[in-house]
Amino acid sequence: MQAVHVRPGGAPAIVEVPVPELRAGEVLVRIAAAAVNPVDAFTAAGGPRDAGWAAPDAVLGLGWDLAGEVVAVGDGAAIAPGTRVAAIVADPTVATFAEYVALPAADVAPIPDGIGTVDAAALPLASLTAAQALDLVGEPGGDLLITGAAGAVGGFAVPLAVRAGWTVTGLARPADAEGVRDAGAEAATGLTGGYDAALDTASLGESVAATVRDGGAYIAVLPGTEPRTDRIRSVAVSVRADGQRLAGLFDLAAQGVLAPRVRATFPLARFDEALAAAATRGARGKVVVTVA
Repeated sequence: MQAVHVRPGGAPAIVEVPVPELRAGEVLVRIAAAAVNPVDAFTAAGGPRDAGWAAPDAVLGLGWDLAGEVVAVGDGAAIAPGTRVAAIVADPTVATFAEYVALPAADVAPIPDGIGTVDAAALPLASLTAAQALDLVGEPGGDLLITGAAGAVGGFAVPLAVRAGWTVTGLARPADAEGVRDAGAEAATGLTGGYDAALDTASLGESVAATVRDGGAYIAVLPGTEPRTDRIRSVAVSVRADGQRLAGLFDLAAQGVLAPRVRATFPLARFDEALAAAATRGARGKVVVTVA
């Protein structure tokens, strides 16, 4: 099968590798689409090796998101072949810019009817990051600032936070203000103060932490970027695979609460163009690599 790998000292390239062998509790998924995320540029540059996420001589795999179809199941995997599924793979040595992947059945979520496979690929990593970051904020009910409120993670975090009971202010560009309000939040284009918590999906750092009241919470979406302070609780989310949680997020997408957005697709052979397109600052919607 084909997969995009990053060898030590080399650039990302399509290579031929064996189809993964199934272990008990796993499913083999034929990948149809995989969204491009900021972490992919980090991986392409060898970042997981430098950060200690992988061994110094590890071959890295591009891609975290995936959507496709189950084609085989291991012993004890309670999902039928032919099921359309989506998931994240948080292992930097495994590629989802690839034709197949084997992963635990507990990590995958069925894609509801009415959601296309390409659109489904745009949801897993961003929505799970939003949901798991909100878990870290604390008990809902206060004033919550979400930066990057029209972005990939923020665009999911706003409706999830509103639904949970937060009074949400979404920081976004003026052109995105209407969409933020449509999601149930107050739109803001500049920073003020007085929030009980902040979810900083735009990674603005200290300026956002300064808006949080003493004793409040600041949540970063990039581990290692959270400000160091004793005045507030400052933590970062480390997203993890969770098929059951992802299935609930897909249910919300089927209801129209969450809206995955795709702005461009590229075939696997042009993955490098997909990476470049995804790096365009300020563009809205995911870039998706399509397979077969």
